Amino acid sequence: MAQQERAERTRRALINGAAKAIDLYGYEGASLAVICTAAGVTKGALMYHFPAKDDLIRAVRTEARQAVVSALSAVPHRGIRPLQAAVDMTHAVAGRLGHDPVVRAGARLTREFVHYPDGSVSWTDAVREELADALAGAADPWGTAAQLVYSLIGMDVCLRAEEHRPGRSCGPLRGNLTRLWQLILPGILAAPQAVELYRAEGSSPYCAFAAGPAPVPAPAYLGPRG
Repeated sequence: MAQQERAERTRRALINGAAKAIDLYGYEGASLAVICTAAGVTKGALMYHFPAKDDLIRAVRTEARQAVVSALSAVPHRGIRPLQAAVDMTHAVAGRLGHDPVVRAGARLTREFVHYPDGSVSWTDAVREELADALAGAADPWGTAAQLVYSLIGMDVCLRAEEHRPGRSCGPLRGNLTRLWQLILPGILAAPQAVELYRAEGSSPYCAFAAGPAPVPAPAYLGPRG
């Protein structure tokens, strides 16, 4: 049993180490030597658990998808308007992108390999599906869900370029996501004045990866509504 536990800890360390390396350097830059250093294991241990680099990459992609699905599942739906649930789910994903290196690595791999050779499904597909279900009352739920995912990824990429340190926070990403929802909620709702019923910054503590929701800017004044 102790040997199995050690093997599992080593496997977890390799996945996390690979994720950190991919997040910083991308697929090509995350060499086996870099991954081993990040994971704190030998190359022999890496090859034992993952005989080929792509085996490890598939594990990272699988973990990223599972982490995002878990974050989406944790967002409450009972007693919550479906559109508010969609807002909350995007903030939950933003929280993961801000704090979870595995999800960040999955996002980078998705950008670098739109169609990964192994045919595995990206975490973005899970987000689109969940958002489309929550936006079922909108005019174009699938199109709106896709645009939200694209916008979320684009904002994350731009914020990465502005960072000058390896540590990350979901605050800036969630702040920009809040402003995006403030812009699009009036266009989604049949009665734009109903925007008052929704919280663009998210309505649940499950929106954040940390113990509580990250600080976000106060909602902007949208002007008088007729």
